[in-house]
Amino acid sequence: MSDIYELQNSKRKKNADKILYECGLWDFLSKIGQPHIIGSYRMDLMAWNDLDLDIENSCMSREKLYQLTSFVLDVFHPLWYEAKEEVNDEGKRVWFHGFHVLIDDELWNVDLWFFDTETITKAEAYCDGISSAVQKFPVYRERIFRIKDALREKGLYGFYQYSSMDVYRAVLEFGVQDSEELIAKFEKK
Repeated sequence: MSDIYELQNSKRKKNADKILYECGLWDFLSKIGQPHIIGSYRMDLMAWNDLDLDIENSCMSREKLYQLTSFVLDVFHPLWYEAKEEVNDEGKRVWFHGFHVLIDDELWNVDLWFFDTETITKAEAYCDGISSAVQKFPVYRERIFRIKDALREKGLYGFYQYSSMDVYRAVLEFGVQDSEELIAKFEKK
């Protein structure tokens, strides 16, 4: 595995820890519900500055939504911020907070989703399955990093483009070797 990817992953996890622990996000979220780290941090596959947390929402309310909004604005001074309450396709009430913040002069995306325990358990199982696969076959780990990096450089990584889940599926289920093969096999319209 290329040392550069491991160094970048390690640096990103340290900066994510600053957001979580030094800035107090984890402690604040723990007052609202039980936070769960998911996504690339949980899988140890941080290819860019993105931190995803799911929080059990059994105790969530609009008042807590507003308190979290105040905390995020006061502590992080985000460059972009969004908070909303909605009902998803399954008829479940969910809450979302997303923001962009500079950490050590690097832009970070932070997504906080408030879900029921069942949804969070499924997300954790998905992440743990990916982690298990890349531990079993380390070549997949480097491919995932390379493909994510290449897609980001081409401006093809993100909303309405290729997602991390697209990359994981392409590599683990279809044996895709690089970004060109992914783009050819899974063209986005």
